[in-house]
Amino acid sequence: MPVFVAPLLGFVLGIVFAWSAIGELTAEPGTVWGSRGLQISALFGLLVFAPVAGYFAAFDTDWAFAYLVSARRIPSAIVLALVLLDAVSVPVGFVVGAPHARRRRIGPTLVLAGVPVALVALAVLVLSGRLGMAASYDQFHGDFGTRSIAGTALGYALVWMNGVLAVALALTVRELRKLSPGASRGERR
Repeated sequence: MPVFVAPLLGFVLGIVFAWSAIGELTAEPGTVWGSRGLQISALFGLLVFAPVAGYFAAFDTDWAFAYLVSARRIPSAIVLALVLLDAVSVPVGFVVGAPHARRRRIGPTLVLAGVPVALVALAVLVLSGRLGMAASYDQFHGDFGTRSIAGTALGYALVWMNGVLAVALALTVRELRKLSPGASRGERR
């Protein structure tokens, strides 16, 4: 996933997780910082989201930066910092979204999540020509050796990583919904 999109998507996923953990958040009026929902969100960010986003930053760096800068010019510390930003974006989204979820305020939540989603959609739309190509920085700017990502290792990695992300997201949301006190005794909400 492109590096400029990943932290925004991670933030939105955190908001989704906060709403998924609404049972726990409303049942326990204390702080969000000690909640199991936040712990699960942090683990998701660290163990699922950061590796998915980090794969492209590490192995297809030119593509991850949409061929705007050469991978040779990007220090590895910057790539590592971006992956760490991806990891923390999920729990940050949870912490920011939890008060709205606790008060069941959908309007502010939609604005909070809608702005990053709109920015992601705009960026992907503007850069879709670049993101649809598999090449190196030199190939893209030299107009040689570029191919559509369909059927390339990059294309397969996109399908696989996004599939892993979707399955992990569905399983995490399902488990977060079970965090309400009644759910542990077999009761359904």
